[in-house]
Amino acid sequence: MIREAGFTHINWNPDSGSSYVLAEAEIEFTRRIVAEAGLKTHSVHASNGVNPVSELARAGPAPFAQETRKNILSRHEWQRQSGVELLKNRLDLAAALGAPNVVLHIDITDDTFRRSEAEQSFFEPLFRSFDDVEAHCIECKVQIAVETLVKASAENYLKLYARLFDRYSSDFVGLCYDSGHWELIEPGKLSVLEHHGNRLIATHIHDNFGAKDDHLLPFDGRLDWDAITKAIAATEYATPLNFETPMDRYVLAEASYYQRAHSIARRLEEMIASARDRAAK
Repeated sequence: MIREAGFTHINWNPDSGSSYVLAEAEIEFTRRIVAEAGLKTHSVHASNGVNPVSELARAGPAPFAQETRKNILSRHEWQRQSGVELLKNRLDLAAALGAPNVVLHIDITDDTFRRSEAEQSFFEPLFRSFDDVEAHCIECKVQIAVETLVKASAENYLKLYARLFDRYSSDFVGLCYDSGHWELIEPGKLSVLEHHGNRLIATHIHDNFGAKDDHLLPFDGRLDWDAITKAIAATEYATPLNFETPMDRYVLAEASYYQRAHSIARRLEEMIASARDRAAK
């Protein structure tokens, strides 16, 4: 149905929030079902190993379970290495699917940059983990796209990206601009694209009303899509755009939802192309 609606690419998100390690046979099965559907994969959502989804949770009503056994940011070396292994697993999935990047959460809070000791404690394991996966990324020809999140200020996310992009090359690490997340932490502004648009390699496009992370289709919320498409057009980002708009936000039948989403996706990409044409004249 996705292909029949007119789409050529998908954004692969299953298992993005789990620490489940995919077996080789599962990776091959995933590759095959996407290929047989006549689709390509433009991005895979990776896992950082700290997730609100756990295979340890009991069936039915259960206390909140936070999975932490694999964590690329852990100061415990066994736990950090386990997180690296999980990330490499998702890189292998992306390589099998022919996806150029994986989207990765790097969880910071405003406390991360409040004291030099906290900053050092955060970046030491992060840099070790990235150093450990860099060769694997280069070999797989898959980049890491660090996603814009919502647990810190825009100013501190800009600090995070500056530290990463100063240390690592663009063929290894880039930016995933999540439109809905950025609106929540810097309403009506696009400083992340203004400062780091040269590292934009992935998008999570969705809309909201500025109060919570609704993940709506564009034009169903309040985001300024004229400004956003102009900002993306000013970068070297190569479409297609990745959307992150779950169907469960709508009451439409599945086929109808995909058709509506496709018309909106085409509209946004036409806006980007038009902005680039105007800038070239």
